[in-house]
Amino acid sequence: MTLPSILAKTEKQETIAKLKKAYSVLSQGIKRSESDNGEISEWPVGAEITDVEAYFNKYWRPYYKKPKICKTAIACGYKSIQAWVNLNGDKTGWFVSSTESRVLFMLSDGTLIFSPRNSTADGNNVYVNFFFVDINGPKNPNILGRDVFIFTLSDKKLLRPYGYNRQYKNLDCSMQSSGNMNDCTAKIIADGWQIKDDYPW
Repeated sequence: MTLPSILAKTEKQETIAKLKKAYSVLSQGIKRSESDNGEISEWPVGAEITDVEAYFNKYWRPYYKKPKICKTAIACGYKSIQAWVNLNGDKTGWFVSSTESRVLFMLSDGTLIFSPRNSTADGNNVYVNFFFVDINGPKNPNILGRDVFIFTLSDKKLLRPYGYNRQYKNLDCSMQSSGNMNDCTAKIIADGWQIKDDYPW
């Protein structure tokens, strides 16, 4: 094997290890919080959250090791409030400029969890149905599918990779993927927690 291929293999292995750990930590924290605060589907959402920090202190802080809430992406070490890019190189539409519309917190190991405000079909805002996990925080590359991965609680029960309900052949994970919601997390897990040769690395 050439040196570049060896380095790429090592990077992939490290990515998988960090992704597995983040998935486990996030899942366990949600379960522990649910045991105290009821099912996540019953947690306050959108306009019901009048104090984001109080919400974080009740539903999140006790269930993770030394988490830090960040009022902006810059407060968590990023260079911009719009810190992430898609696989195709376009900036995502996520701006983390305040805690008024989203929850952003960093774990003690540098993993960053970002739950944006999303609008449902009936126009309500929800915080808890999507989680964007940056496995190395503000360190580069800050690219979806490389070090930023998307999970969902859209079934209101289990933490799953975004795209979990699509057929494998329909998973959208390529350099041509557009928008902020690619299925690369689902592909990695469907491939047995592997980054295969057909993955856009």
